[in-house]
This record gives sequence, structure tokens and C-alpha cells, in this order.
Amino acid sequence: MPDTSTDNFTSIRESIFSDDAMRELCTEDPSFTEHITGDILEFVNRTKKHIEKIGNPFEKEQALLDNFWQNDINSFEQSWEKTDPFIRETYEQQTLDTEFFYEEFQNSLSFQNEKRTINFQSIKEYFTEKWSNLLFQKKMKWEFAIIEEQRKNFFIALYRQIDRLKKLRGVLPYMDEPGQMWDMSRGRWQRVNFDILKKYALILQKDKSLQELADTLGRARQEERESEEEIYTETVIKPVWKDEPTARSEFIGIHESDDISSILPAETVLFAGETTELLFYKKFTEKKLQTLEYQTKILSWEKEGFIYKRLKEKEVEKGPFIICVDTSCSMRGKPETVAKTLCLALLKIAGVDNRKCYLISFSKTIETLNITNLKDNFEKLIEFLSRGFYGGTEAAPAIHEALRMIETEDYKKADVIMVSDFVMADFDDPTKNKIIAARENRTKFHSLVICNPKTKNVNIIEEFDNNWVYDANNKDCVLQLVKDINGIQKTEINNPALKGRGMLFW
Repeated sequence: MPDTSTDNFTSIRESIFSDDAMRELCTEDPSFTEHITGDILEFVNRTKKHIEKIGNPFEKEQALLDNFWQNDINSFEQSWEKTDPFIRETYEQQTLDTEFFYEEFQNSLSFQNEKRTINFQSIKEYFTEKWSNLLFQKKMKWEFAIIEEQRKNFFIALYRQIDRLKKLRGVLPYMDEPGQMWDMSRGRWQRVNFDILKKYALILQKDKSLQELADTLGRARQEERESEEEIYTETVIKPVWKDEPTARSEFIGIHESDDISSILPAETVLFAGETTELLFYKKFTEKKLQTLEYQTKILSWEKEGFIYKRLKEKEVEKGPFIICVDTSCSMRGKPETVAKTLCLALLKIAGVDNRKCYLISFSKTIETLNITNLKDNFEKLIEFLSRGFYGGTEAAPAIHEALRMIETEDYKKADVIMVSDFVMADFDDPTKNKIIAARENRTKFHSLVICNPKTKNVNIIEEFDNNWVYDANNKDCVLQLVKDINGIQKTEINNPALKGRGMLFW
């Protein structure tokens, strides 16, 4: 019996890839096709095992067919007594007419000797082939019904996953690549709370001020400029007149040479005399014959290189992020939402620019997450976004951890961002000195104060290079804190891009 499984599963694959949404995803990311094909192969193997587990309901009929095929003339009547009732009960007469075949068998038995055997065998082959085809069609229909049921379940799960993927695209950078997202999701979708991710992505879309701040931090390194000394060569092409001795255009005098064609008549006299002939040869060998001198000047071009030094502006590499997030109980509510949303915005930028990101959450203690690859740390990020804020506030351990990380190779020249309500104790002098030393080594310190501006600790804010305030109670102005001889003061700035978006600059 032919195996139709391959044909059935091939048609399923073709029906999947004929879908418009599926074609769009495969066109955007060729690797997505490989992952879907892999899922189809898994579906094929899983369905085959399911069919094998159910068992073939036609085994009894197959055994009866095989037994009839093995019978000979002598055992025909006995075998037909078992076969005829089953055929009559299973198939309609117009489909498989046992009366017709029984008469044909009897006619074949009426022959003698070898002809009798040949006719019987021919009728048996025709009968069993027709019966076998009917059995095959019946089995194929049964198998295809099971495959179709499994296919529907597979399609439901497949398109549910595609729909979920589409909703998440753009939330994080690698989610725009269906192949990577699909591979990540295998067996892990049920363990991850994607709703929390969509929640903060939606907040980020509505509150443009947080995205503006994240973009500003992302561009901080672009505003810096570095110069390096560059040695370069400048080539000048200039005209030069060169002598061409082989050409004759101008007579300039007489000189000694071995040029026979230009010798003076006095020299030929030496060659004519028998006694002076040897002298002629001697002067010729020594190139001392008196000859006419000609000169031709040809205009040519020469290259001359000059080496110079100059200062060249060097593109500054975008550094990694170290994000310190206050997770104390005073941050519950709106501050917690703002902090997590800003983290998501910065992680999006880090993913797009391929920048490393080190997340430090702090209250009384600290917890860290080194996100060198967002895809591999995706579940831990979701866990952080899902976690509630609790405990008191101790910022010093978080700053110490950030200072430790900027001494490592991966986080040199990092941008350190602290997100807090800054209701905390001052940094001690050793910590302040370490911050100053790190700043001299091109590390930038930024703060986002989430609170009513009056509750913050100004002494700590003074330690940061750039300071922003998100005032949940005031969304009508953009403010900036600047440093003067009296410390930090608040001044209003005109920034139409951020005006009225709830972001305060300090």
C-alpha cells in the first residue's frame, strides 16, 4: 500500500505558505521560513506518532485480504466462505460484486491442468487488487481525517502565535525580526507575561516625554567630539624638461664619445693612415673620439609627494548604559510606572545601537541584570517589569556597583542613569571622589527625579552631570536646574518639543 503521509503533509506546508500574512513575514525575514518549516516537520512527526498510537482500525480487513491472497485452488472454497460475508457487509455490490467474482472463479476452475491454474490466478489478482485499492482509499480517508483535525489545531496555535508576534513587534528591537522572535518563543510563550511588556510599551507611546529623555540620553555621546592626529600625503604633479640624447635637434658643441656617426673629419684621418689606425681604435675604445654633440629636450611630468599632519575629528563610540532604578516602597505608584517605562525606552535604544546595558535595582540591597544580549535576557527583563517595589532606600550600594562596572572592559565610558525620588541620604566623600574620578575618565552621570521637586535631596543631585525631573503633579511646564555659585536653582526653558509633556529638566 502506498504511503500518502508525505503528500498530505506537503499540501499542509503549501497551504501555510500560501497565506498572505505568512508570505509577508517570510519575505521580511528569510530565517522565519526555516523556523516555520521546522515547526511543520515537528507537526508531521507528532501527528504520525499520534496515528500510530491510535492504531489501524483496518487491521482485521488487511489480514483477511492477505489470507485470501495466499490461498490456492485447493483452499479457495474455504477462504471464500470467510471473505464473501465480510465483503457483502462492508462494501456495496456495485463497488465490489462478490457474486460476479465467484462465478468467474468457478469458470476458471472448470478448465483443466495448467490453464486452470493460470485463469484462477488471474481472477484472484484482479479481485485482490480491486479490494486492496478500496481498502487503501478507506485507510487514506481515515488517516487524512486525523491529519485534518490535527492540522486545524496546529493552524489555530500557529496563527495565534503570529497574531501575538505582530502585536509585540516594535516593542523591543529584535521583535521586528520574526525569525528571532519565533525561535525565542518556542516552548516559552506560556511562561512569559507579555501583557506587562505591552502595558509599558503603551505607556511609552502615550508619554512622549519619556521617549524624548531616552533619545536625549542615547544621543549624549554624539554631542561629544574627539580629535586625533592624522598623517597624510599630498601628491603634486609638475612639468619637467628632460634631455633625450638619442634624438638630434640642436647642435650644442663638441665632446668626446664613441659615436662614429658624429666624429670630426680630423678623427677620420687617423683611421685612414696605416700608422695611426691603431691610435683611432684606442680612442674609440676609450670613448675619446672628438664628436659633435646634439641635444633634444622633451617635456614630461613628475609626481612629488609631501607629507603633512592634521587633526581629524573622530566619531565617538556610543557607550553602554548602566541604569540604577530605585525600587523602594516610596516609588510605588506613578514613580514605579515611570521608572519601568524609561527602562524599556533605554533598552530599546540599547538594542537598536547594539549597546550593552547593566540594570541595577536598589532599595536596601541591590539586584543586577547584565543585558549584553536582550534576546537571551528577555525573561529576566519581564520578571523585573513584573516585580513590585518595596523596602527602604540605599543609593550608595547602587552607585558603588556602577563605579565597579565602569572599570570593566565592557562598560568603559558608560552613561550612568539613576532613576529615583531621591529621598535618600547624601553620598559620603569617598563615593563623591570616585564619581569625580569616573567623570574625568569620560563617564557621564544622569539623574531622573520622579517626585514633587520640593522633596528631593539637592545635595545628591549636584553630583550628576545632567538632571531631569518628572513631576507627576505638574504637566504644564518644562523646567531646568542649572548650577550657579549658590548651588542649584530652577529656571524655565523654552522647548516646544517637550513643552507640556510632564518632563522637567534640571
